[in-house]
This record gives sequence, C-alpha cells and structure tokens, in this order.
Amino acid sequence: MFKNVIGLIVEYNPFHNGHLHHIQKIDRLFEDNTKIAVMSGDFVQRGEPSLINKFEKTKIALSQGIDIVIELPAFYSTQSAEIFAKGSVNLLDRLSCNYLVFGSESNDLEKLKKIANISLTKEFTISLKEFLAEGFSYPTAFSKALFDEKLGSNDILALEYLKAIKSINSSMEAYCIKRKKTGYYDDEKDNFASASYIRKVLLDFNKKKEDKLNKIKNLVPEFSYKILEENFGNFSYLSNFFDLIKYQIIKNYSKLKNIPDLEIGLENRLYKYSLENLRFDEFFNNILTKRLTISRLQRILLHSLLDLTENITEKVKNKAPFVKILGFSTKGQSYLNYLKKMEDYNERKILTSNRNLKEILNEEEIELFNFNELCSQIYRIKSSYTNIGYPIIKKD
Repeated sequence: MFKNVIGLIVEYNPFHNGHLHHIQKIDRLFEDNTKIAVMSGDFVQRGEPSLINKFEKTKIALSQGIDIVIELPAFYSTQSAEIFAKGSVNLLDRLSCNYLVFGSESNDLEKLKKIANISLTKEFTISLKEFLAEGFSYPTAFSKALFDEKLGSNDILALEYLKAIKSINSSMEAYCIKRKKTGYYDDEKDNFASASYIRKVLLDFNKKKEDKLNKIKNLVPEFSYKILEENFGNFSYLSNFFDLIKYQIIKNYSKLKNIPDLEIGLENRLYKYSLENLRFDEFFNNILTKRLTISRLQRILLHSLLDLTENITEKVKNKAPFVKILGFSTKGQSYLNYLKKMEDYNERKILTSNRNLKEILNEEEIELFNFNELCSQIYRIKSSYTNIGYPIIKKD
C-alpha cells in the first residue's frame, strides 16, 4: 500500500529554499511517496536553541509537503554527529522507512560508503585518537585520519548516517541529493542560502527589522517567511540563556565532569568564568580554545543548562526510547494507521499524544520522555510559544 516511505533528517532552523528543493527533488525521484522527517525540536545540533519553536517548525514542514514530523529529542539533537545520526536513523527505522534521503556536497554515495567503512576500522580509530591527542579539533583530526580528505558538513553527517544504518542493521537504503548552490556556511546565491547565513542576518543587532526581513524574503518559501515574521522579536539564541547556564555551572560544579564532550580541566574554566561579571561573548571567548570547535563548546554549555549527562547519553545511544509524533498530514495519518495493524506496533513506542504514557512506555522510557519535556520547558522560559494543539494535523 505504501511503496516509497522516505526518511529525512532535518532541523529546519529555519526552513529555506534549499530545504524545499530537497523535498521537490524527492517528489521527482520517488513517485507516490510518504515523507517522514525526524526534526530537531527546541534545541539543535550546533548547541543552540532553535530560532523558532518545534511546533512552528512543524507547521512549516507540513505546509511544504512533509507527511509526518517526528521530534528528535534533545538527548539526540544536541549531541555530536555520531549520536545525532544514530538517534535519527533509529527513529526513522522504527517507522519502517524504505529510504533515507540526505543532502550532500559531493553527491558521491559510493565514495561516502567507502569512507564510512574505513572510519569503522580499528586502524582509523587509532589514527583519529592520535590526532586528537595532538590537540586537533575533531573535524580536523577526522580529516587527517582520512589522509587529509576534505569533507563538507553535510558529507560528514552523511558518513554518520551510513554508519548508523549499518550499526543497527537497518534495511533502509541511502540516497543522496546534491546540495543546491550553497554550502553549510555560505552566503546568498541565486535565492539560495544556508540556514546559518539566514540566522546570522536575523540575529544581527545592527540592522532594522525591515532590512533583515527584506534580506531573507527571497531565501525562504512564503509560509516560512510568514512564520518568521510573526515570531520576529522572539527568536532564541544561546546568549538568552546565559544567566541560567551560569547558575547551572555554579550549582553543579562537582558534577560537570559527567557532561558529554567535556575534557578534563574544562569544568574549572567554566566555573571560574561563571563567577565573573562578564558578557556572554567575553565568557565564551575566554573558554574557547584551538582544540574546541565553537559548536562543541556550545553543546557543552547547552548540556550544562539541560543537565544532559553521559549517563543519559548511554541510555539512549543504541536504542531510541520512544517516537514522538509532532504532526501529520492526511496521508501521514493513513500511514500511522497502517503501522498500527503491524504485529510489532507496541514495540515501536509511537506517541501521538502525551496521554496513556504508562501503557506505552516503561519507567526508564517515561523518565527520558520527561527529561525531553523539561528541556522544552527550559526553552519556553526565554522563548515565545504559541498555543497550538498537539499533534499538529494538516488537512489536505
């Protein structure tokens, strides 16, 4: 009945023309498809709060042709590429996707598969650790361990997707689409720009509202622009949470060593500068080192804020505790009903509401569900949430 069930791994932070191109390309390649997007919720992989909240992003995704939106919980969405990818692939596999379709700078799937296999070898792991011990950042060390093979941000994520598919023995088939016009950090070109560039424009304190919106108007689809315009003035960025971050660091100083990605000694610097009366940018630059990438430090600060520990990471690393549906179209609802007829449906732990959790999840899974809900509550402290019914249902 459902021939081509396509999985996408997205953040939509914010949704732009490149994302729409991705969806339109899928429609041209796979007829009669059902598109399922696992989407970072209120916090994203670069260690930042999402520009707009997960429900606003879900509305945009459904308006642009996505059939089901799954939330990628904070204990996946704020992690390194490996855990981010593992969690995402696990969730899409749980919904029986046939294909995982992702953007790629190289658009060379066979080359990416070969590199992914190499990166799983013992020799590669040893080489990577040696370069890390020399003080190189993870992306640089990874490149050097591959004999200076240069990879774009999307290709690095693609490697982790391919490794994740293999590690969980998923039947999903990988398919890559050439990234359109711009790279991850590139500026505008022919009405295409990266999400990073669009965020930079919107968060520029030196420009007026009208100038910012005019600059991005041709870079995002009309409905995405409407949502961004409505939420203007309520965008979220990490410095909004600075006081809460400092509070958590001071309060949990003795436990900071349990934060993922925190190297020995960094907790002392975090604590030291949290006690000083610094602006966020001063605080951040005092802690940043050549060994730390900006994204990694942002993730560490975010994990400190959310109290996301190695213990939580270990619990979810290899198996997704639940699948939380944020929204669906009429076709998406039909597919969810189709899954309900399968013998192993209860094992899939699919949540379409917050009711009856105890009938679906075990005690540990409920704890992890509540942890993710708490993360969203923290996001709301500094962000504007519109009152939206959950899940979001789009009628065709």
